[in-house]
Amino acid sequence: MQPFERLRYLARWSEDDGSELLSEAADCLAAFGSDPAGLVVACRRLLAHHPSSATLWWLCSQVLAAPDAVDASWSAWQAFADDATPSRLASALPFPHDDPVAVLGWPDVISAGLAERPDLDVVAVRGRGEDDRLSRRIRRAEQPVRVVGEPELLTLEPSHLLIETAAGGGGSARVPFGAIDLAAAARSHGTKVWLVAGLGRVLPERLFQSLTRAVGEDDETELLRAEAVDLVVGPTGLEPPAAFGRRMDCAVAPELLRLAG
Repeated sequence: MQPFERLRYLARWSEDDGSELLSEAADCLAAFGSDPAGLVVACRRLLAHHPSSATLWWLCSQVLAAPDAVDASWSAWQAFADDATPSRLASALPFPHDDPVAVLGWPDVISAGLAERPDLDVVAVRGRGEDDRLSRRIRRAEQPVRVVGEPELLTLEPSHLLIETAAGGGGSARVPFGAIDLAAAARSHGTKVWLVAGLGRVLPERLFQSLTRAVGEDDETELLRAEAVDLVVGPTGLEPPAAFGRRMDCAVAPELLRLAG
């Protein structure tokens, strides 16, 4: 398949698997390694069709900033595949531990981390309007997971509430709608709220602003400030919220700042 044919295929990608999309995108961008102008066009087209994917912004930024696009594509993919965030999360949670650990939904990084902790009593909190999607994800879980609604959560007195962000920057994180109120209620009842941000999800503030403009307003996500949680879990382990505001998983690629005006 020719590079631009591969690009058209990825533009139509609709499967709920961000890691596979990133793998395909890395392979596609590597094919443009000898064509700098085509590489910029490819990155912009990918992001125009998948503007909410912070990991794609991260990948494109890595590739555009590197002297060798081929090496950068595969180095970025390997770093993503080797992300230590799940293991950091698994080791940060107390052991032994009897109290429930709650998760908003059942997102990828958190589920991978909790798969390393079969001793935990895990509760998945059903978000608004995601019954079918959550059920599909739970069926792939490697340990028993109870599903509860938001009103039931606090009666279980979980020790932790884990909220995953798919995109963040400048001290803010895009999270499922309702997460802000849920986090505030949990903290008021003594539950520790941790924000989980895997590698490639935290962009420089200018790139994150470009992502936000490209996505526009929606009723499925909201912006959570890092100060609204107790700690942030990332590739290096637990960090205070202030450190999240300084974190950048890549450099700014100026070519991408013009994507959304």
